[in-house]
Amino acid sequence: MTHDGGERLNAYLRTRTAPADTSSLVELSRSATAGRVVLFAHPVGGSLLAYQPLVRRLADHRCLGLDATARAVVDAGPAGSIQELARRHVESFGEHGPRIDVVCGWSFGGALAWEIACLLAERGERPEVVLLDSTWAGRAVPVWTPAEALRGFVQDALQLGGQDAEFTDGTAEEAAARLDMDPEVFAERLAVFTHNRRLVCEWHPTPGELGLASVRAAESLTSDWHTATTGAVHLHDLPGDHYGLLGDSGNVAAIERILREHRTTAVAGPAPGAAGPDEAEEPDEAALHTALAKLVDTPHWRDLVIRSRRMDPDAIAEAYRELGRRGLLAPDWPREFGGGGLPTRLAIELFEGFCSTGLPDLVHALTVQIVGNFVLKSGSERLKRELLPRLAGGEEFATVLYSEPRAGSDLAALRTRAERRDGRYLLNGVKVFSIYSDISGSALVAARTGRDGHKYDGITLFVVDLAAAGVTVELVETVQRERMCRVRLRDVEVEDWRRVGEEGRGWALLDGALAIERTGIDHVVRAARWLRALRATVGRPRGLERLEGQVECATTLARAATEVFLRADVRAIDTAVAKLYTSETCQQVGHEVLRRWSTLGRTTPGRTPGVDDLVHEELFSGLTESPGLTLSAGTSEMMLSTIAADLKEEYERRCLAILHRFGGELVDTVLEVLGPVGAGVRVEPLFAHSPARRTALAETLADLGLDGVERPEEEGGLGLGLTVGCAIALGLGYLGYENAYRSCRLDRGPAGSVGPADEDSHGGCAAPGCRLRHAAHALGLGLGLFRTAWEHASAREQFDRKLVDLDALMFPLIRGYAELNAVGTRLHELAEHVADVDGEVLRRFELVAQDALVRVVRAAMQVLGAQGITEWSVGSRFYMKCAESIGFLDREGAAAGG
Repeated sequence: MTHDGGERLNAYLRTRTAPADTSSLVELSRSATAGRVVLFAHPVGGSLLAYQPLVRRLADHRCLGLDATARAVVDAGPAGSIQELARRHVESFGEHGPRIDVVCGWSFGGALAWEIACLLAERGERPEVVLLDSTWAGRAVPVWTPAEALRGFVQDALQLGGQDAEFTDGTAEEAAARLDMDPEVFAERLAVFTHNRRLVCEWHPTPGELGLASVRAAESLTSDWHTATTGAVHLHDLPGDHYGLLGDSGNVAAIERILREHRTTAVAGPAPGAAGPDEAEEPDEAALHTALAKLVDTPHWRDLVIRSRRMDPDAIAEAYRELGRRGLLAPDWPREFGGGGLPTRLAIELFEGFCSTGLPDLVHALTVQIVGNFVLKSGSERLKRELLPRLAGGEEFATVLYSEPRAGSDLAALRTRAERRDGRYLLNGVKVFSIYSDISGSALVAARTGRDGHKYDGITLFVVDLAAAGVTVELVETVQRERMCRVRLRDVEVEDWRRVGEEGRGWALLDGALAIERTGIDHVVRAARWLRALRATVGRPRGLERLEGQVECATTLARAATEVFLRADVRAIDTAVAKLYTSETCQQVGHEVLRRWSTLGRTTPGRTPGVDDLVHEELFSGLTESPGLTLSAGTSEMMLSTIAADLKEEYERRCLAILHRFGGELVDTVLEVLGPVGAGVRVEPLFAHSPARRTALAETLADLGLDGVERPEEEGGLGLGLTVGCAIALGLGYLGYENAYRSCRLDRGPAGSVGPADEDSHGGCAAPGCRLRHAAHALGLGLGLFRTAWEHASAREQFDRKLVDLDALMFPLIRGYAELNAVGTRLHELAEHVADVDGEVLRRFELVAQDALVRVVRAAMQVLGAQGITEWSVGSRFYMKCAESIGFLDREGAAAGG
């Protein structure tokens, strides 16, 4: 570093070591025009000097920087994490701080910028995010010794100054002299550097949904922000190394353009497998939906679907190539890997769209959702670049090879081995029950590379080329048209770059992969198609109404479960409820086909009115595929065991999580305040109706101001909407009390009134909002009874075992919990969009909610045993309250009884 450079650095740092106020914002430049506000987050050393060349080019913007030593950030002591450091910075902005348009950061500053952007998003601001060569460690990083920290800091400062010289050893005084820095400033910045370096080594980004631009140095290329956000990620690769990004004038000019144009910037050049040259280089969501609609609305597509359902490999290949050519298979993948950098939500919408036409959905589920996303998350860079564009373009399919003879679903019992030889692996073993291996080019294989330790240790994952020497694929005949295969691996050579993750650490990765595989989105697409085929042949009998409602609940649950895609900390438990409920719902639709098959099987395409080739194919697949739905990706029993293990650890928090979806802290307030109020009103017997208790609860709600949460602001209310009203009703039900939340008048108008007969049930009001509030109260009762039964089973022992450990007793109760979870997810969706909910949709939901509540009551009372039916038991209170609520969920039955 030159002498002039050292003086400039000292002067710059001195002005920022003792800020005049507690804000961590530093004014870097202020535009006289109305330019955007850009916030730069300091790098690991705390100095903002590296951004000066870029700031000078943004003369028409207001540029702010975050100071590393402002009192607002240091008075509370060193931050324990980058998230905590970001929170302190954001809090220091104050209520009247500037609205940030763009958050930018280089290296460590990118990590800090991302966390700040997430916090700003929580406050209702959605800044643009530009990250400069920012990534995170995928493994544990050793803590530096003081000597290593000194060398690292000096080397960092030298490289920032454009010097390639090294600093190997020396004292702090010698290091300060080498950098032309005052000893006091040097000591402070060394402490900042050392602390921040530790923070970034321990950091993993908070999952978010903001879009961002990721600018990477070509000699780094390690950042993969698609795993941290569901928003669009635009990649920009610039020449040079990590320090050259801000040290090269050409790169600085390119970054300036990105900062100015990020809202519309696209990566130059279409990625392999993306849209063709006759289409837009970067189609938006509407364009992709339009492209899909045009493709599937043709006789040729219908012909491809019918042939695909009959397992014509040429038709399957052509159909998926057509989807891939239009960028419809993996629009949420990075553009460099064949995607479009768009939200995962869009990918799910498109998947539902083309698979609802009848195209075999497991091809996409295996290829893109499971293998593709798994490689994207954990594969090597070479594997991503060689495989993913082909999968996204529909040019190749992929499958999974987990199950083995005599191992079945027990992945820990794997016998297939992978041995290292001459820098490669040799795989030997047999895999069974794999789907579409006969038409796939690659497979994700689980094999053992170690022999010692726990049975879950020593498992390694590989992506194997199924055309490689030593791979034999044999068809296994089944009753269904989708083909199962047996795959033999004999001395199959696999290169090291085809290994996924670290050697021997595959079980942890499999846990996340299984979570992605178990979202259930493929099950609900099938169920909807089978129901459509049933209606085409038998009309709309009342018997299908409840099934339709259940499929709607399952669809909402599956869509919610897809939020786990590419999340770094995803676990199998995160989607176990979705897998259980969606697979069993889909199987019930298949069982409806089975029940009617003696009639349906005689229908003939072209001769039976309303039956064509595709309808017949759907009915046949419903009959033959439904038995395997609760086996693949983990049996129902495995899901129940997984959920049971989770509930044993924190059953109360899992129940409250369903309530918190509606109101968060409001639910906690309702439970905390109303619990003692309701319990303080003596009622004999305990479960008897109590006008006194209801009045006391209603008065307390009014005192808290909760009786006006839904009332419009212009009428003196809070205007928080129906979901918050449902949260109050849920809380009352969870406590086992009457529904004292008077809300009918909101639907009837200010002049409306509630008669005595309707006080608890609201059975006389048919308004959708009122019915949903009542359903929320009933759901709360079900959850309260479930909690009561689980608490009893956790404490009660019989035959030297706790009841909670008796699967035969607990599995029905756990299945009921999964149903309540699905009902709660669907209820929240309906409450959020109540203006669009018609009577038929609401009736179907009520029928499903009623059935779920009946099953939970039955299972809970079985667990509670004789104690549950005593007059003074909490169980009997819930039982009787549930009985009062169940009748009113079936509107038709209530009307007939009235």
